[in-house]
Parts: sequence; C-alpha cells; structure tokens
Amino acid sequence: MCAVQAARGIISRYNDAVRNHALAALIFLLLTVHGAAADTYPRQPGIAVKWYTFDITLNDANNDIAVRATVDLELVAAGVKTVELDLCQFSAAPRPAKTAAGLGDPCAEPPARGERPAPSGGKGMTVTAVTSADGALAFLHERDRVRVTLPRAFAAGERFTFTVAYHGVPATGLLIANNKYGDRSFVSNSWPDKARNHLASIDHPSAEAPVTTIVTAPRHYQVISNGLMTQEVDVPGNLRRTTWKQSVPISTWLMSLAVAPYAVDYFGEVRGVQLSSWVYPQERDLGYSPFSAHTRSIFEFFSDRIGPYAYEKLAHVQANGIGGGMELASSIFYGYGENGPSRQLIAHEMAHQWWGNAVTEADWDDVWLSEGFATYFALLYTEYKDGREAFLEGVRRSKATALDFAIANPGSTIIHDNLADIGRVIANGAQIYQGGAQVLHNIRGVIGTEAFWEGIRAYYGRHVNGTATTADLRRAFEQACVAAAASCPDQGEDLAWLFDQLLKGGGALQVDATWRYDAATKQLHLTMAQTQTTGVARMPIEVQVTTAAGSATHVVQLTQKEQAFTIASEAEPVEVALDPSAWVFMRSVLRGVDARE
Repeated sequence: MCAVQAARGIISRYNDAVRNHALAALIFLLLTVHGAAADTYPRQPGIAVKWYTFDITLNDANNDIAVRATVDLELVAAGVKTVELDLCQFSAAPRPAKTAAGLGDPCAEPPARGERPAPSGGKGMTVTAVTSADGALAFLHERDRVRVTLPRAFAAGERFTFTVAYHGVPATGLLIANNKYGDRSFVSNSWPDKARNHLASIDHPSAEAPVTTIVTAPRHYQVISNGLMTQEVDVPGNLRRTTWKQSVPISTWLMSLAVAPYAVDYFGEVRGVQLSSWVYPQERDLGYSPFSAHTRSIFEFFSDRIGPYAYEKLAHVQANGIGGGMELASSIFYGYGENGPSRQLIAHEMAHQWWGNAVTEADWDDVWLSEGFATYFALLYTEYKDGREAFLEGVRRSKATALDFAIANPGSTIIHDNLADIGRVIANGAQIYQGGAQVLHNIRGVIGTEAFWEGIRAYYGRHVNGTATTADLRRAFEQACVAAAASCPDQGEDLAWLFDQLLKGGGALQVDATWRYDAATKQLHLTMAQTQTTGVARMPIEVQVTTAAGSATHVVQLTQKEQAFTIASEAEPVEVALDPSAWVFMRSVLRGVDARE
C-alpha cells in the first residue's frame, strides 16, 4: 500500500475527535515522502480528489467547447489554502512545441503531418468563473494551472466541492475533426499528460478519482465515455444530453470521450460485464466481427489468471485520429486498417484494462508497468490460445527488437529517473514495450511459472483501482517465492539484483560461449564469457544437452565475467543450446570446439 493510501486508511479509522494537528502532520509527512521519490510533477499532498464531474457542451458551428468541471475534494491535511488544477491557457499565437526549459509542451498544437494542418493558434481555455456553495471563489489562471483560493481554513478530513467554468478550443488531447467518411467527430486521446487541454484536473497518474461525464451535443451523434450510461435525454435546440458514470477511480489520461455517428452492437455480457462495439455506420459489418470473435475468450483468460475485471463495461470504439489502439478505461479506442483490429492488438489493449488502468503506475518513470505488461500478457494469451511454440516465436521476435535497442543504446534504461519531459516517456519504446515484456518473461524464468502467476495475482489484488510501483511488483514476486519455497529457487526470494539489472542497468547481457565433449570423462565442458560493456551480470541460464538418447536441461549460475562449467553426459551431444526457452534477456553465441584442439 502506498503512502497516500495508507494515510487515507488512517483517516477512515479515526473520528473527528482524534483528527488533531499531530495526525495531520503525520499524514502530510507521509505524502511528502511519497512524492519525493517520484517524477518532477508538482504534488499537492494536502488534498485528494474524490470525484470529478465534467459537464461538456459541444456544437457543430465551431470547435469551441464549454465545460463546467466540478471537483469534489477531501482535505487530508489541515492548513491547505489553495488548490491547483492543470488547464491549458488560451493562446492567440501558436505555442512552440518546447517550453522555455526545453521540455515538451503538452498544451501545444501538434506539428503538421500528413493531412494534419500546421498550428494555427487561437487554442486553449479561458476560465470565466470558479464557484462553490459559498459563492464565487478567487482564482488565478497562469502557467497552465488554475489556482483556486479556498474560502476558509478546513480541518483534515473535511470535504469541499467547487466548479470551474471555462471554454475554448483544445490544442490537442481532444481531436475535433472529420473522420475518413467526412463525418464530424470529437475524440479524446489524453495520453500521457494532455487531459489538461480540455479537463481541468490534476493531470498525473497518481491522482485517481471516479468521474461523471455529461455531454450535450447535437442529436445526430452518439456519445460514449467511461463507465455506464446513466441517462440519455433530448433537450431543446435539437440537442441530446448523455451522462456516463465511472464509479471506480481512474487517472485523467484514461478518461474517454468519443462523439460521432456510430453503429452500436451490444454483443452480450461476460461475468456480468456488458460488451459492445461502436463503429462507423459505413463499416458496420466489418467493424463488429473482430470484437465479437475475440473479446469473450480474452476477457475470460485475463480474469481467470489475474483477477476480476474492474469496470462496469467493456466497449471497443472506432475512433478518429487513433493509430493502433488506446486503452482508455472501459472504452478502448482503435484506428482501423482494412481488416479491422487484429486479435493481438485487441489482446494488448484489453490487457491494459488490468495493467495500466486498474493497476496504474504511480508515476511515468514506471510506464513499463503498463506497456511492458500489456505486451507480455498479449503473448501469454497466444501461449494459451495457440500453444507454446507460437508463444516462444512471439517472445523471440519481441526479444530481438528489445535487444537491438538496448545494445545500441546502453545508457538507456527501462525505468526512467525522475523524468521531467513527459513527452519522451516512450522515446525508448522498444525498451519499454518489448523490453518490459522480456523483464516479465525473465522473472518467470527465474522464479518459475507457478510463483510467477501467484505473484501476479497478489500484485493485482493489492493494487487494483489504485497505483503501484516497480518496488510493489518486486515484493509480490518475492513473497510468492517464499510461499512456494519448494519450487522457487533461492535467488527468487530476493529479486532486487534481478530488477536492478534488468530495469535500471541499461544494455543487455551478451555471452560468447564454447563447448567441447570429453569422451573419456563423459563430461561436457562449457565456457562462458560476458562481453557487454555495462558491467558483469548475474543470471541462472538453462543449458539443453541433446544426445541420440534424448535431451536434458541443466541450469548454470552465471556470476562472473568468465566462467567454466562441467556437465555430465553419458554420450557425445549432437546439439548444445543456451537458454532454449528464451527466458533470459541475453544475446549469445555458442560454438562447439573439437575435443582434439
């Protein structure tokens, strides 16, 4: 449990009489320590958002949107005087892609590319009022943050709700444009930190909250967002008001909105969860089939092996401006090729509903907990559906991509070190996606499949509908090893060495190995030399020895730059293979040497 959650747990167990200054100071300290090791996003440790409500009005006359963002807060520490929300400011001129500090600007229009026009300016939001039940509140909108002055001093544990009214044209994060059929649509894509372009919020993965999304738009549109639809009603002016309610907390980048002409197929339920697909009417027949063909099986596989699905529905949505897929909570957005989304893409995006969505990385330094997981769990579904050989083929392809990048960029690591430029969070994408998948596969190889799945279930169960860190994952695997002492090797009970090596070390293990057989002693002599320049690695490695009588697998412990191993073999091998199941994140060369040399 992270410090934020621990602090909230303390609050819930104490009544008003014991919420004194000492407790508030303790909570404040816990929250400050929690944030100190995180990325560079400025934290507000004294508050917790309990619910967002975004009331959005769209129109066809122009791209200006009007929003009333209502924020329900809990004050978790006394003495808080102001609250700050991220919200991009109006700029008459186009904003540079980089800030004065040289960081990517999440409020800047994207550059021209293909059919996308050059930045034009006139984008961003103008705040017109901030109000609460107490009346108007003082506010200041500068540097893309709205600082709201609270009306009075609140005690720790009190709640306060206020509403920010604003309007404008989003520069990015919400695409307002015609789709490929010429139909106007509104599509959110707020990853990783672009929700602030249209949602006044704490735009960081650590700040999760439930959300209600209310959209008033012309009646010819269908509207989909997070959670379940609770109301759809026609209102004067040929408009329709649609309300979606997401009852479990999510980060702002997972908040979804798609407004377009849609054909909708409700194709059943699985374990009480409503399934649907939303596609352009022109692609009704093609659009429905990939989702109805694969969703149930993928859903059941992940539910059975990880834990229960966290959300009220699962919708697949065709969305303008999306390349591939985007794993928004309970509403996955897809860009379509000629044949619709592939099974592998659907599995990847559905895996995100568990990894990245229900269990969210506490900050962007740990983005591999989302993307590496989704990549590996799509491969695990291949193992389940198509068998071990198809799985290993996918693992080897993934590994080759990750190794090419890691070896060419030895200074790059999977875990970022207090990343300041969030726009570069997956600049090392091959390392984050494919490399992150290989980390999980390597861990599984070290601790065994049984302990791996036990650790996965424990990690999910502890952190579902919350945030987690790489350290949380490591503890779950270590504890699974302790519980499975009979089958888990000793090196699995303390995995700090493995996590640090794979996630923080950079580069990759590279091995130059030779083997020769001594018929007189009936022994195979194996030499292994580590050739990487990033330091000596430690790793258990399987050696498969195949003779005319069959194959046997042995494990050697690689701990030094150069080592020699002896393996008993009654007959001369016809083949010797290192790491036949591709468990290890390693590039190796193995040569046989004539015993007479």
